[in-house]
Amino acid sequence: MQTLTRFTPHPPSARARLAHWATNLTVRPLEHIVPEGELGVRVTRRVLAGLMAGAAVSATDVTMTAVDSTTQAFGRVQGEWLKPTTPRPGAVVFYIHGSGYNLCSTKTHRPLVSRLASQSRTTVFSVEYRLAPEHPFPAAPEDIENAYDWLLAQGWTPDQVVVAGDSAGGHLALDLCLRLVREGRQLPAGMVLLSPLADVTCDLMAEREKAIPDAMISAAGVRKLLAHYLRDTDPLHPRLTHVVEDGEVLPPTLIQAGGAEFLAADAHHIADMLAASGTDVRLEIWPGQMHVFQAAARMVPEADQALRRAARFVVAAHQAAEDRRENAAHAREGDTA
Repeated sequence: MQTLTRFTPHPPSARARLAHWATNLTVRPLEHIVPEGELGVRVTRRVLAGLMAGAAVSATDVTMTAVDSTTQAFGRVQGEWLKPTTPRPGAVVFYIHGSGYNLCSTKTHRPLVSRLASQSRTTVFSVEYRLAPEHPFPAAPEDIENAYDWLLAQGWTPDQVVVAGDSAGGHLALDLCLRLVREGRQLPAGMVLLSPLADVTCDLMAEREKAIPDAMISAAGVRKLLAHYLRDTDPLHPRLTHVVEDGEVLPPTLIQAGGAEFLAADAHHIADMLAASGTDVRLEIWPGQMHVFQAAARMVPEADQALRRAARFVVAAHQAAEDRRENAAHAREGDTA
C-alpha cells in the first residue's frame, strides 16, 4: 500500500529571504562569467568550495577519519568516517555528497554530514566518488556500488544502513537502492534525499524555471554541467533516468527540497514515482529555501530545523529495522518451541 505524506513548513524566515536575495545578486551572475569547458569546471569547484565553507557550520562532537582502501574485491574506496562522541550501536549512514557530478567532495560536505552524524548520534561513512569531466558516466554509480559493498564487508548489515544523499548524491542513492531491488538483495533501513536530482535532461527544472527562477543557476547552466558527465550517453539510460516499476518497493524515504530551488519539481517527481510503486515516502518542500539549504546553517535557521527532522527520520528508520529483527527472532523462537 502506497503512502505519500506531504509536509509544508512555515513561510521562510527573514534571514532565508535575505540569503535568497544575496545569492541571486552574487552567485547567479557567475554562470555567465565562468568560462565553459573543463577550465570552467575547475574554477567553479574552487568558488563553490569557498561559498560552502562560508555558509557552513560543523558539529563539534564529531571526529573524522579518512579512508583510502584498495582491494581486489572492491577496487579503490575513498571517503571518511564521521563519528559522534556517543554513537548509537548497530546503526550507520552511507552518505553520498552532491556535486552536479562535477564539483564537490566529502570535504565540502563535511560540515553538513558532521551535523547529521551529531544530531542523529549515528556513525556516517561519507563516500568519495570519481567526478566528471575527468570520469564521466558510469564511473560515479560504479564507485557507489563498490563503496556500499565495502561498507557491508566491514560488518554492517543492510538493515543497519540508511542511505542518504543530496542533489546528484540523491540521484546516486536512488540508483543504488533501485539496483539492490532488481538484484533481489536485502534493502537498507531507509533513504534520505536532500534536493535530489531526477531528470538529467533538465526538462523538469526548465519548466519550473518559467514560474520560479532559481537564485543559484539556470536550467541551461545545469545542462552544460551535466553534459560533462553524460557525454554521448543517452540521458534515458535506465541508470540515468530512473523508472520505478509497480511493486519495486524501496526503503522508507524522506525527501526534502527548497520551495525556491531548481530541483523542487524533481523532488515531487521522485516522491510520486516511489509512492506509486508502494514505497512509504515523506515529502517536505520548505518554502523560500534554496538548493540543499540544509548545508547553509550559518545563513538560515531552517537549515538546522530541516536537518533535525532528517536526523529523527534516520533514528526512526533504524529503530523500525531493529524492531523487525526482534519480531522475526521471536517468531523463530515460537516456531521451535
